[in-house]
Amino acid sequence: MQKIKAIILPIIIYILISPPFNVSAQEVRDIVFPIEEGWDYNFTDTYGALRSGERTHLGIDLMVDQMTPLLAAVDGRVSYLVEKDQGWGLAIYIEDAQGYSYRYLHINNDTPGTNDNKEIRAYAFPRDIVRGSVVSAGQIIAFAGNSGNAEGVAHHLHFEIWTPSRQSINPYPSLMAAIGQPITQPNGEIGNINTYQFTRDLKLGSTGEDVRELQKYLNQSGFIVSSSGAGSSGNETTYFGPATEAALIKFQQAKGISPAAGYFGSITRTFVNSRPIETIEEIVSPITNDIVRAGWLVKDKLSPRVYYVAPNLELQWIVSEEAAVRNFGSNWYLEIREFDDLENLGLFFGDYVL
Repeated sequence: MQKIKAIILPIIIYILISPPFNVSAQEVRDIVFPIEEGWDYNFTDTYGALRSGERTHLGIDLMVDQMTPLLAAVDGRVSYLVEKDQGWGLAIYIEDAQGYSYRYLHINNDTPGTNDNKEIRAYAFPRDIVRGSVVSAGQIIAFAGNSGNAEGVAHHLHFEIWTPSRQSINPYPSLMAAIGQPITQPNGEIGNINTYQFTRDLKLGSTGEDVRELQKYLNQSGFIVSSSGAGSSGNETTYFGPATEAALIKFQQAKGISPAAGYFGSITRTFVNSRPIETIEEIVSPITNDIVRAGWLVKDKLSPRVYYVAPNLELQWIVSEEAAVRNFGSNWYLEIREFDDLENLGLFFGDYVL
């Protein structure tokens, strides 16, 4: 019987700490920053990054000193507590009234200043923190360390947020908002992180809903998969074909992602998961007061070149009549709007429409 318990318990711990890789639309939760004021920390957005064993990183690592006090991000209760390391380290989960779970991993299991793994409880959790405890936002609930699979790594808090339906969301926007630095668009407005978090590599021939979401992302970012039919905005598909690959290559080239080979791997995935979709519907020229909208076909009165105004307001040259018909239909020329001087509109010239 003892052998069965010894086998089952680590499996239960693994399931509780590492639920299925299910991710949801991006949210910004109103939280207290989980590091006590006055203690040093640093963090970057590594949500969705590939980890050892082909795991996907479903949290944010806040690098701190050993024994840094960790605070409850919200009012709630302690729904889960690991005091003895079963391989993943010491951990504590706080659940709020709405059912959201805030998860703290790699809690300290060492005597301060050592790496002895003695698991002295007073160096991990305050005395009054037990499973079922009611906590207030800003209350000290644990102390940072490097327990579990973070042994040998710098001390840090691995922080996750999960929805009531057990879907992971990127904590980075919530953390940034908590320190008074909400993620912003280049125009200064609050930006929305991509509303889908990708968890696997995609390439030519891949199929699935994540392919559809990638096509949506590319279309919304101005790197058009197709301007009509399958793959066009509102008609994205679950198949990763040559058009998706071509659009992804243009995106990678524009963003300085190398290699720009049309392969959606960990580098591109991390970039997409962590950055706002830079879309603007229209612009008013500060010089001419002309309005230009995304989706228009435009040209300069003194030039034969016709440009497509991409969702990011980049002017993309339509290289041939065949390309115009293929992307915009046989009556494309009826939609052209002429301007005295495109350069004075304040737009920038970018990619091509092939």
